[in-house]
Amino acid sequence: MNAMNKEMTLRNRFILTSYLSIVFPVILICVVSYVLLSGNSRKFAVQASNEVVQQKSGDINTKLQGLEVTLRDVIYSPELQKILSAWDPETRDKPYPRESVDHTISLASNSLYMMHNIVIFSLDGEMIGSMFEFDPDRRAGSYPWYETAAESNGETIWLKDTVEMIRDNYGLHMSISGVKKIRSVYDSDVSRIGRDLGYAYFTMNLDSLLNFNQLEYVSQGRKVFVVAGDARILGGSDLRQRGSRFDASLLDKDRNNTYVTFDGRKYLLTFGPTDPSVDWYTVCLTERSYILKDAHTAIMSCSGVAVVLLAVFCYISVRNAESLSRPIKGLQKEFEMVEEGNFDIEIKEKTGILEVDNLFSRFHVMAYRLDNLIHKVYEAQIKEQKLIVEARQAQLQSLQMQINPHFLYNTLDSINWMALMEGNEEVSRMILALGHLFRNNINTSGIYTTVREEIENIELYMFLEQVRFEGRLNFQVDVDEEVMGETLLKHTLQPLAENSIKHGIEPYHIKGEIRIAITGDGDKLCIVVSDNGKGMKDEVLSSLQQMWANIENAQETRSGSRGGVGIRNIMKRLWLCYGDQASFVVSSRAEEGTRMEIRFPRCAPVKKTDKLDGE
Repeated sequence: MNAMNKEMTLRNRFILTSYLSIVFPVILICVVSYVLLSGNSRKFAVQASNEVVQQKSGDINTKLQGLEVTLRDVIYSPELQKILSAWDPETRDKPYPRESVDHTISLASNSLYMMHNIVIFSLDGEMIGSMFEFDPDRRAGSYPWYETAAESNGETIWLKDTVEMIRDNYGLHMSISGVKKIRSVYDSDVSRIGRDLGYAYFTMNLDSLLNFNQLEYVSQGRKVFVVAGDARILGGSDLRQRGSRFDASLLDKDRNNTYVTFDGRKYLLTFGPTDPSVDWYTVCLTERSYILKDAHTAIMSCSGVAVVLLAVFCYISVRNAESLSRPIKGLQKEFEMVEEGNFDIEIKEKTGILEVDNLFSRFHVMAYRLDNLIHKVYEAQIKEQKLIVEARQAQLQSLQMQINPHFLYNTLDSINWMALMEGNEEVSRMILALGHLFRNNINTSGIYTTVREEIENIELYMFLEQVRFEGRLNFQVDVDEEVMGETLLKHTLQPLAENSIKHGIEPYHIKGEIRIAITGDGDKLCIVVSDNGKGMKDEVLSSLQQMWANIENAQETRSGSRGGVGIRNIMKRLWLCYGDQASFVVSSRAEEGTRMEIRFPRCAPVKKTDKLDGE
């Protein structure tokens, strides 16, 4: 052995040393790579499984919300509320309103295909209607759920003990029942709103709710289930598992996103609550061999390539060790400069080795971009500080704006008392009207009001204008009593009346008359504001008509149309709230006056009004 050592040349010793120094790192790299790839594969599998759980839980949550809306449509329908409010257990021998209740349920729930049945019980427990056939003689008090429902506050109660496998015309599927207390929401006596009226018992198709027929939930190596709190499997991608028991110990939060044994195989377990209103869990099981399949393939490929390249690499390393060491040392020095914060790196001459030259080039680009990024982050921090200061200033201004109205009301109240002390009741009336008008206009709680409140507001405004015009202005309001409780947008009448006074009456010093008529026309509310002024010029009339047309065609701009800001504001709000169901017609004749007619639905608005707060 000593002879071999003496006879071994330096070249052979270097080659042997190189082989040993390369083989062990290659083995270590393979092991570490396998660990890292396995970890990354598990990480990506956990991410994908969580996305599946979240997506499936979101789908079920959406359907549960739809079911909740349907239940509310049934129990809060005016017809059913009226029947339950008038229900008297002492007169059950009178004509039974079963057909009315059944018809109400059918109208409100005919769009929910996954509902098996909905049954309505009166507060005393008698069954008074259902969507399909149901035992009419059995009272609510005989059911196990009665006491729980009676003590509830109106929330939907899912009866987990009712989960069962049934067979009907649609085949074999899982079903579940629930119950919800019915409370009064319509009553002329406000004190009676919220009282208990009865109970709604319903049964639904769990398979339709969970809907595991979608292909994205069925993939090789993955199983998805929905498990109840008592560990019963309600549904899943494997239909054979429905109704069976899941290992409850696996639903411990410490076992989430870990490998577990299920059906004799290793799976990655991921689960999460399906919906806050139900005690269900969405469970995703991904087979471990499926997760590590890509890692195994990558390691085997890398190992084969490493063996082939080992000899080549050893030969090249001997030839190029010295030529590589010098530029790498230079690069190391530049790294140290960057680490110390010095980005003034000198670009050296090329070494002639393409990879090393590219490495230098990319490093210089990286250093340059890093320098720019540091400056950008610094500038962003400065901007952030400015935004914080501006936000605080805006908050202070908002608080100040809350103080100013109180100061104004207190001042007006003081002036009112001074006027009363001086015996000037007319001034006192004006001050009170002005205070009420300011309070109504400054109030920002909601964008709607009733016709009655809008009429009271315009009467305050016209009273002040009549005092200002000293008898030269008459005001007439004609409102159908049946529409006094209808809703409309706040501050609709005042801008119209103000426009008539400002442009049709005041400039011409005539005895003016403002007429307001509000009537119901079928399913729409009609508002007409007219005056006996001098009328509009043709170009002004055309501009207002074009303004409404531009708003309808989504072409309206603030500077593109002539006309008052108040009229434009009303047009824009009408369109945002009611869309093409609203109309705004302006007509005018010289020396005869101007007439403005607004029509919009008497029901709830058809468009979102999110933008109105910013107008």
